[in-house]
Amino acid sequence: MIRIDIATLFPDMCESYLSESIVGRGRKAGHIDIRCHNIRDYAGNKHNRVDDKAYGGGTGMVMQAQPIYDCITAIKQEIGTSPRIIYMSPQGRVLTQDIVKELAGEDSLIILCGHYEGVDQRVLDELGAEEISVGDYVLTGGELPALILSDAIARLQDGVLPNSDAYSIESHYNGLLEHPQYTRPEIWHDRAVPGVLLTGAHDAVAKWQEETALEVTRRKRPDMLYDHRTDGEPYARYIRVFVPHKEREYDIVAFMKMIFHRRILTNREQKILKRMMPVLDSLPTPPEYPEQSQDVTIWLKAKNAGHILDMYAPLFDMLREHDIDYRIEYSDTPSGVHVAENDNFTVFA
Repeated sequence: MIRIDIATLFPDMCESYLSESIVGRGRKAGHIDIRCHNIRDYAGNKHNRVDDKAYGGGTGMVMQAQPIYDCITAIKQEIGTSPRIIYMSPQGRVLTQDIVKELAGEDSLIILCGHYEGVDQRVLDELGAEEISVGDYVLTGGELPALILSDAIARLQDGVLPNSDAYSIESHYNGLLEHPQYTRPEIWHDRAVPGVLLTGAHDAVAKWQEETALEVTRRKRPDMLYDHRTDGEPYARYIRVFVPHKEREYDIVAFMKMIFHRRILTNREQKILKRMMPVLDSLPTPPEYPEQSQDVTIWLKAKNAGHILDMYAPLFDMLREHDIDYRIEYSDTPSGVHVAENDNFTVFA
């Protein structure tokens, strides 16, 4: 059983959430131990003040080092060990299910919640705190992120959920999004539950769930396919992005260059594409690539998929603006012309 200690200015806020629903039942049943500590108890002054003005000026207050240090030191003494200390911060690595699984394997964790304009950097350095973010945005304090992390970890503890299937088939756990879910009635607003789910044929249902999960991931989060690993290998080794247009398949770069020269785009889009040209020209193309034959199949290494999709984002926006369809396809055994792979991509900013 893991123990999680949350150091916060608002322990009641945290306790209110952690005492309800699945996490609350898990705590009461002894499957997970979560405790909330008030940093103000270690303020050392009659007003319980734990913040002060920032050196160098600026608006807002900064949490002082000493109360935080004393609070966490007391927690460590109570535990009898030196657990990993997590500081919830928008500057940290972004929380993923893999990070959750990693932290869920610890015996104990201390989560520090910042507030105001943050905390004195010296206490983070002194404590060796790891920074974790719940996203690229800023909140008023670290309590909500701490609750998100605690909830995600709690769900993976034995006994908190009915069985491992309750979390192991969900979105992100195995690198894919979850298949769609349905319940009664069988028909709602003329929309029927997929017939295979009504058959009771377990193998057929499992196959449908697996195939649908893959399709949902391809449609909603294609980038996840390239982060998914099986025995250290990418789920799909190659990616191609193309435009099906007038019964042909154009490589997206070739297609954008074509409509650029035909002046189909707006002046603003022309300028954006012109700035992108040095990057697009650096992408691999077959030596025999003739101007008249734009429908050559170009496959790129999947491990670069994140960079590729980021780089193509302005192109996707332009195509959608002009109601032109584009497709993203992935494969372990690509067909057609296989172009030399390029390991070095520059993300267009």
